[in-house]
Order: sequence, then C-alpha cells, then structure tokens
Amino acid sequence: MSATNLKMRPFLIKLNLLVIASFLLNPITPVFAKWVFLSKDNVGNSYYYEDSKTVKDPINEQVSTWQLISYTETLSAPNGEPTASVIQDVSYFCKIGYESYKQFYIGYYSGPDGSGISVDQLDTSNSNWERVIPDTMSYVLYKFFCKPPNIPS
Repeated sequence: MSATNLKMRPFLIKLNLLVIASFLLNPITPVFAKWVFLSKDNVGNSYYYEDSKTVKDPINEQVSTWQLISYTETLSAPNGEPTASVIQDVSYFCKIGYESYKQFYIGYYSGPDGSGISVDQLDTSNSNWERVIPDTMSYVLYKFFCKPPNIPS
C-alpha cells in the first residue's frame, strides 16, 4: 500500500462512521418530519402523513406513505408501555375491487404527535394485506391516497 492510501484509510473510516451515525440518529423521527394533517376520527384521534415520503406507483396501482396517528387517550404498546402516538409505514393497493392496505412498520411513542421517547417498534412487513372497510378510518385514508379514477365513488 502506498503512503497516500494509508493516510486515506482513517479518513474514509471516519467518513463512513459519520454517514452511518447521521442516518441512525435521524431515522424517521417526528422532530424532523413535516407531517400534514389528514383527518380526525370519531373519537378525536388525529391522522397525519409525511408528504415527502409518499411514493406513488401507478403501474402497480400502489401508494406507500408514512403515517402518524396521535391518540386522544393513552394506549399501551405491545410491550405494555404507555403510548400516545404511533408512526407507521403503510401501502395502499388502489385497484378497484381489491382495495386494501398493508402495514410494514410501526413505532410507538410516549408523547402525542410522535413526541417523547420511542417505547416500542415492530417490523410488520410479514403482515397480510387487509381489506379496506367502507365507512371506517381506513377507507377515509384509502380514498385520500388512492384518488380517483382509481377508486369507486
């Protein structure tokens, strides 16, 4: 190895660590996200989405997005910790007759609007696609992300 390569190696290691650290310290933290209000349900829970992370795939008739749900009452995460909000990675299948959604990740937070500390998280990528039920919040969200002409009126 040349002297130049030996000098560059520590620099490259530090650069790689810096890039990895910046990624790990800023996963999908709500502090940096720009959440856009979508709707409230019948009990007052608020639903938001992260516009810059919404991906539309018209060929496969799918929309993927990050959603934030802020609860009016404290709930329990799967590990039993109190949670006031969740952030989830969700995809919608927009084909008429196959209206469905799938959750890939969910993170539970101690404070409202994704604030506080992360109390639990689950990789739900092996979950099944769920049918969208009319007159539910999942249908309201589905209609928002699968805008006409992809949905029945």
